[in-house]
Amino acid sequence: MVTTTDLPPAELDDWFDDAPAAPEFGVRAGRYRFPAPPGTKDNPRGWMRVSNLAGAFSDQRALQLWLERETLKGLRAADDLYDLLCAQPPEELTDDFLTAVADRARERVGANAASVRGTARHTMLQGYLETGAINGTATMRLQLVELLDVLEAAQLELLTPYSERFVWHPIAGGTMGRLDARVRCRLTGQVGVIDLKTKRKKFWTMQEVAGQQAGYSDAPWMWEGPPDKTGRWAPAPRNTLIGTSPQCLGKRVALIAHMPQIALPADHPDHVPVHIREVDIEYGAQVLQCAARNVELRSVGKAASEKRQVHGLRSPAIVR
Repeated sequence: MVTTTDLPPAELDDWFDDAPAAPEFGVRAGRYRFPAPPGTKDNPRGWMRVSNLAGAFSDQRALQLWLERETLKGLRAADDLYDLLCAQPPEELTDDFLTAVADRARERVGANAASVRGTARHTMLQGYLETGAINGTATMRLQLVELLDVLEAAQLELLTPYSERFVWHPIAGGTMGRLDARVRCRLTGQVGVIDLKTKRKKFWTMQEVAGQQAGYSDAPWMWEGPPDKTGRWAPAPRNTLIGTSPQCLGKRVALIAHMPQIALPADHPDHVPVHIREVDIEYGAQVLQCAARNVELRSVGKAASEKRQVHGLRSPAIVR
């Protein structure tokens, strides 16, 4: 009997497939690592996310207080994490260690569940657009079918070549995002972006949502091909969709498919409501402009270099 230990190294390698290589380009340390589009300067620090820029001047107090509450609840519910925290020597209570413990504590009480559910629905939509298959739980599949029915009733069709595409916007020195999909109106031929949102309104408002969608809709560059050197930046197609709601009538809009995670009602166990909302792109562009200015001012306000600082020691008074 021949075992793998009896084989020479060259033959042993043939027994196993190579592990898939990590994407050459992608998100690392919270920033997109992609080459610069043609005619623009590269950014060695990576590109800020459009979603992060859109929330750069939001009121974060409610979110921060919620994170603190969920962390404390998680530590109370997880004796092992509390033991781990107390056993750590004071000099080893680093920011990275404390952040990791806080994240795990919030996971214990389901604080991150909404984010995971949102990612799952994005993956479901991408799979449907690319293969036509509908995967997911019964509730997820019902939500996707409901989304397709709502789009059909509105005379909107999903454009399959534009699922989960990276885009680049020049604002704030360059930002990137990943749009969910694009739609075409069968009646007018107008095209626009559509984004899935699964969160219930808690901390975020339509301010952040509109800013994010403006970044996607007005991005001049879209990535073509895989996230490596065989791909390239190409001019992004124009988005021309015009609103029909009273609030956005005649304005250029992006669409939000709101499909929150909810319990199925007993009287309608086969129906999960999905709503299509319009957001004003012009308003969203103003949000991004204000956010970019806020990022710039914040950078100056915390500058370590004396040349950039906006504060200094007052000189002693000179008495003549």
